Amino acid sequence: MTGCYVRCVTPFTRELLSWFSANRRTLPWREARTPYRVWVSEAMLQQTQVATVIPYFTRWLTRFPTLEALAAAPLADVLKAWEGLGYYRRARLLHEGAKRVAAQHGGVLPTRYDELVKLPGVGPYTAAAVASLSFGEPVLAVDGNVKRVAARLFCLPGEVKVRDANARLTPYLPETEAGAFNEALMELGATVCTPRSPRCEVCPVSPHCGAYRAGQVARFPEPKMRKRVPRLHRFALVCKKDGALWLRERSQSEMLGGLWGFVLSETEPVGVKLEPVRHAYTHLKITATPVVVGAPPEVGAWVKVSELDALPLSRLDYKILEQVREMAVDKLA
Repeated sequence: MTGCYVRCVTPFTRELLSWFSANRRTLPWREARTPYRVWVSEAMLQQTQVATVIPYFTRWLTRFPTLEALAAAPLADVLKAWEGLGYYRRARLLHEGAKRVAAQHGGVLPTRYDELVKLPGVGPYTAAAVASLSFGEPVLAVDGNVKRVAARLFCLPGEVKVRDANARLTPYLPETEAGAFNEALMELGATVCTPRSPRCEVCPVSPHCGAYRAGQVARFPEPKMRKRVPRLHRFALVCKKDGALWLRERSQSEMLGGLWGFVLSETEPVGVKLEPVRHAYTHLKITATPVVVGAPPEVGAWVKVSELDALPLSRLDYKILEQVREMAVDKLA
């Protein structure tokens, strides 16, 4: 925090940074920090819990230790390293962004927010996080945690927009240590100002919190209207011969693009049905009934069962594969 206490002009900023200095968690992306490591961690942490990300981040840095290594890797290897983390579009865009940086910036990430935000998959939040944490640019990074903190601090009604949090919090952003300020806000939201049962008794900035002073912490942020999640029903076509399964690689324009899996059909085929498998995504729920068919569909390729571990598959396809193995498909086909 060198120089912070000289330049920060508000008690809120001083108290928040002092708390963060004493209470920050030890996380792998905070060690040996580089712009590339920050970028990867932020891509992984979007809509994913820290505990889930840690082992993925560690394995990723072993497999792709540098931006150049990521840019040179085949997409299938990238998706395999991401397998199970979900939201595979993040992995595809991270890979595409690395190739762009390698080709147009000599393998060195741009240092400014305005340039970072032009990269594939780098939105305003990620660009602000990388710019502030890696290069000290005084720009606010607003994620879900920060929006929740802002909602309670300033008693913001309705759904809190990024622009609302930005307008309220930017006056407290120090010219130096912007990265620490952003991390402190995120840490506060993740560990103290949590969605349920916030720990106001240990919050370093509770004296500045409008919701706390008014005794209305539970009111903010106001709950969002829940959208109805669509439910899909599909048939997974299972065809096997000579120790190989018929699978297809999904196109980049499809959900789970770039991953391999069973052919899914809306129409029930002729064959032996197995027990349905279910999987929930953020935006939909799917029930897939495996059906053992006699001939392979038109699109796809034979993949040896012994080679499946090398291919990136979705969790839905792993569930189908488990069902296929349990039902001894060799005896059905």
